Amino acid sequence: MAKWMITYSKDEGTGVLEVESTTKPSMEQAVQWLLEMAERDYEREEPKDRPYEVQTPAVRLLERYGITVTSICEE
Repeated sequence: MAKWMITYSKDEGTGVLEVESTTKPSMEQAVQWLLEMAERDYEREEPKDRPYEVQTPAVRLLERYGITVTSICEE
């Protein structure tokens, strides 16, 4: 099984979540894993602006935790 590094941006810094998967994770899967990690490791932030109308997982990740995915690459 391959190791994948999901790089993300938070608070003007960069973090990495390492996961194992037989295939390259999709962006949707990466966002889901980051949401799960953020719920465990970070406090939820207060919204800075009005919430976006469409609440996709990526939007929730950004609004609740200030996290955006920057890359997915194999280790």
